[in-house]
Amino acid sequence: MKYIRFFALLLLCPTVKSQSIAVNTVDKETGVRTIITNNHAGTEVKPEDTVARSGLLFFSAGYQEIKAKNTETYFIELNFVHHDARLGCLENGTSKAIITLEDGTLMECTQISDTDCDNIGFVAGFALMPKNSALTAMKHNFEKLLTTEISKIEVFTTEKPVLFIIKTKSKAYIRSHFALLNKTIAQAH
Repeated sequence: MKYIRFFALLLLCPTVKSQSIAVNTVDKETGVRTIITNNHAGTEVKPEDTVARSGLLFFSAGYQEIKAKNTETYFIELNFVHHDARLGCLENGTSKAIITLEDGTLMECTQISDTDCDNIGFVAGFALMPKNSALTAMKHNFEKLLTTEISKIEVFTTEKPVLFIIKTKSKAYIRSHFALLNKTIAQAH
C-alpha cells in the first residue's frame, strides 16, 4: 500500500522541464540559500526516470550556503524505493553513500538529512565528503563531478548496503545536474 502511495505522490508533483531547478530559495530571516535540482527529466515523474539499472533511484544535486557562518554545503539527494523492511534506517551522521566514478575514484558522502526508517523507501541527502573531513573536500568532489560520470552508488543503511548500478544513458544526465547547479550558483553570486 505504501508503494502505491509513493507513486501517487510522485505523480502529483508539479510538472517541470528536463534538467531544471526544483528549489532556489533564500530565507529572508537567516540568509540561507538553498538550490536543488529536479530528480526527474520529463514533465512528470515516472518509474522510467530511475537512474539505476534495477530498482527505483531518483537523483538530485544540491547546494546550501550559510553566509553568516561562511559555509557552503554541496550534496546529493537520493530518493529510492527499496521495498525491504530489513534495511533498517538511513541515520543522520552515521549512514553514508559511496559513489564510484567512471575513472575508478571512490567518493564517500556522509548523510546530512534527517534519519529515515521507512520500510518501503528512503529520501536522504549526503554531503560530498566523508564524515569529519575538511569542508574543502566537498568543493573538490563537486568539481570532480562536473567532469566525471558516476557509475555506481552504494548506500549504507543501519543494516546493510544497497548497490545501484547507474544506467549508461543516465550517466550524462546525472553529470548535467552538477553543471546546472554550478551555473545556478554562479548566477546567484
